[in-house]
Amino acid sequence: MGGYYYLLHFLLVCFLLRVRASHSMNQTCNPTNLEALLAFSSGLDMKGVRIVGWDPNNTACCSWTGVFCEFGRVIRLDLSNKSLHGSISSAVTLLDDLVTLNLSNNSLHGQPPEGLGQLARLKILNLSMNMLSGVFVVSEDGFPAIEVVNVSFNQFTGPHPAFPSAMNLTVLDISSNAFSGDINATTLCITPVRVLKFSGNEFTGEVPAGFGRCSLLADLSIGSSGLTGNLPSDLYMIAGLRRLSLRDNQLSGSLSENLGNLSQLVQIDLSYNRFTGFIPDMFGRLRKLESLNLASNGFIGTLPSSLSSCPTLRVLGLRNNSLSGEIALDFSLLPRLNIFDAGTNKLSGAIPASLGRCAELSKLNLARNKLEGEIPESFKNLSSLLYLSLTGNGFTNLSSALQVLQDLPKLTSLVVTKNFHWGEIMPMDDIKGFRSMQLLVLANCALSGMIPPWMQSLESLRVLDISWNKFEWKDPTMVRQSE
Repeated sequence: MGGYYYLLHFLLVCFLLRVRASHSMNQTCNPTNLEALLAFSSGLDMKGVRIVGWDPNNTACCSWTGVFCEFGRVIRLDLSNKSLHGSISSAVTLLDDLVTLNLSNNSLHGQPPEGLGQLARLKILNLSMNMLSGVFVVSEDGFPAIEVVNVSFNQFTGPHPAFPSAMNLTVLDISSNAFSGDINATTLCITPVRVLKFSGNEFTGEVPAGFGRCSLLADLSIGSSGLTGNLPSDLYMIAGLRRLSLRDNQLSGSLSENLGNLSQLVQIDLSYNRFTGFIPDMFGRLRKLESLNLASNGFIGTLPSSLSSCPTLRVLGLRNNSLSGEIALDFSLLPRLNIFDAGTNKLSGAIPASLGRCAELSKLNLARNKLEGEIPESFKNLSSLLYLSLTGNGFTNLSSALQVLQDLPKLTSLVVTKNFHWGEIMPMDDIKGFRSMQLLVLANCALSGMIPPWMQSLESLRVLDISWNKFEWKDPTMVRQSE
């Protein structure tokens, strides 16, 4: 019975949508709106070709492609991905009932008309992925009803827009432009903003204080924007923050324990900065964390043991720091771990056997550390592993390592350069796997013996590097394949 009512409800919704669409297409177009659309079209450089579905001889403009009406007046203009060239005519500002304007993914250039801000009903503005330039002007009383603004991937310059009169602004994406100067967090946080994407601009100065007043902020991204200095303390007061990305700046100082206050965090990306000191051991409070990237900083000390308390963690990026000590994590508590990259540090000791419990692990990079011992037998269980790099450590027993790894069904890349330096002999027998192997690097391992015949059976192999060893070359065919 429940399924019947669900089906009936679904059919009713479809019917009403169809009726509404048909009603919109059959409406008489408001004459002022018709003139505005024709003027907008004439402002484009169409090289003699009209917008597909636009016919100046057809006055029923509500039936034109991308035009949606209500009571004969245009409320939505969606011409995204229509190969439009030219500038945006100021005639579009005459569509005074417009609620949505989407001109994204075209080749529009020049400066948008300043009158856009006077469209009193405009809620959604998407001008992304064009070649628009100049200053994006927002007056004190402009864009009063705006909720979503996306002007990303253009060439805008000058101060970023802040929309002081937009009391309903929830999403502002200005990424990948050339906005400069300081970030105006004070004005931005007057609104109930939830998403701020500012990456890929040319800002100066520090991450400003004031974001703590953005009480509803869930996504803050200001990567690759030239920011310097320490993180402001009120950044740790945004209780609902889910994504924090400040990668590829020049931020410095240490991370505060107060980062643990942001219990809703799903993603943290502070990579490619100049942070120093210890990574605070507060991850037990970040139970929802899925991705942590602290690569290419100056962190020291051991891996925080509380990382084991993040059951949904999928990405752990710690590459290119100065972390030391053993990898003292209980990976059996991280069943969803997909990427673990701790290459180029000073980690020591053996690889923990519990790492073999991460059945979803696809990439493992532990290269250029001070690890030693044998590859754990538990690695036989890494059925999702695609990439493994152990270069520049002190691992032993190559024969055991190859036997452990040979039956991993998805392993395509194995790099173990500069290991096994204790006079080991390349195993000749008992290796019959590596069916998916495309890249195999065993260079500079001081290996001796013969080139094994099993290497010739690696049908998927594209790159083989066994240079700087001490092999005896007796098969000229094998020599050619290894060069």
